[in-house]
Amino acid sequence: MDENSQPTQNEASPNLVLLKVLCVFTFVGSGLGFISYGIIGLVHDFFSKNLSLIPDEQNRELIEIMLSGGRMFFFLNAVLYGVSFTGSIFLWRMKKIGFHFYTASQLLLLILPLLYIKGFPMPGTSIFLAILFIWGYGGFLKFMK
Repeated sequence: MDENSQPTQNEASPNLVLLKVLCVFTFVGSGLGFISYGIIGLVHDFFSKNLSLIPDEQNRELIEIMLSGGRMFFFLNAVLYGVSFTGSIFLWRMKKIGFHFYTASQLLLLILPLLYIKGFPMPGTSIFLAILFIWGYGGFLKFMK
């Protein structure tokens, strides 16, 4: 056999620890996002009516801004977090389609508040984390099917 036809150990099997760590963080974050946004979407009226029960004024104002997006805002977020979670499952299984699911959902999650909440200040941390995770997953694309 020709030496050039056989890939080296490093080329054939990348270090998948980083991919697995990214996937675990995505499972947790997207799973919690799916559950929490789904629940808030279901009981949106309860949260809106009981804002006065929140003792911290700063948190109350932030929650009021988020609730101003309406019930559909929360349901759409839940769906997008579900797509993100699904994408991470595909990524765990080394399927390229997972990268596309994950990336599309993360970009839409960044845009959605701007569409539903007037004057929403986009947190830089959210943008940074989305870019970081997309970049991290993108580094494994050449090893995926």
